[in-house]
Amino acid sequence: MIREQRALVAVLAVVVVSLLAATQYASPGPAAGSTTTTTTSFTTTSTSFTTTSSTVSTTSASSFSFSPSAPLQVLSVSAQTTKDNGTGKVYLTLYVAYKNIGGEAVYVTRGCGSSLSATISAASVIAENSGVRCLCAEFNAALNPGDSGNALTPGCWSGVTYQVVHPGTISVEMTLSYWSGQNQQNPGNTTIQASFTLQ
Repeated sequence: MIREQRALVAVLAVVVVSLLAATQYASPGPAAGSTTTTTTSFTTTSTSFTTTSSTVSTTSASSFSFSPSAPLQVLSVSAQTTKDNGTGKVYLTLYVAYKNIGGEAVYVTRGCGSSLSATISAASVIAENSGVRCLCAEFNAALNPGDSGNALTPGCWSGVTYQVVHPGTISVEMTLSYWSGQNQQNPGNTTIQASFTLQ
């Protein structure tokens, strides 16, 4: 019994040390005030799930870069495809996660609206179609230093949809807009370049 208790204590000690080591690691972000372009490349990952009416898959960008590197640091860029199981049509939505690494608050669009817009260079893969525009309220919200946020495009408020008409690789230029004041004073932009392989 004593030997079993000692063995259990040893195992718990190893687990605790491993967890402490993991929490000590933090990936350094770009220095505030830097104007260099940050490039991130990694293995593409995909997840998917199916409901009775649609199948949703999410794919991370095979690579992306953004400039300037502050005040908004781009954490991740992903593409979500939604297949309408009734019509067989597949639609694309782009997502960006970001963080304010600057020293002051910036303001971004929230609610029924987005600070993100995109231009896709792959007419053979993606068709931009008119969609039904939803009517709902948007507002500007503060993103304080250290806070993170998410943005997507296109949303129903844009009146367009991106339809995937053929599998392939796309290159996307996205613009993440922000302001230094709540009433849209002193606008700024973070430009994001990304590529995706859509199945």
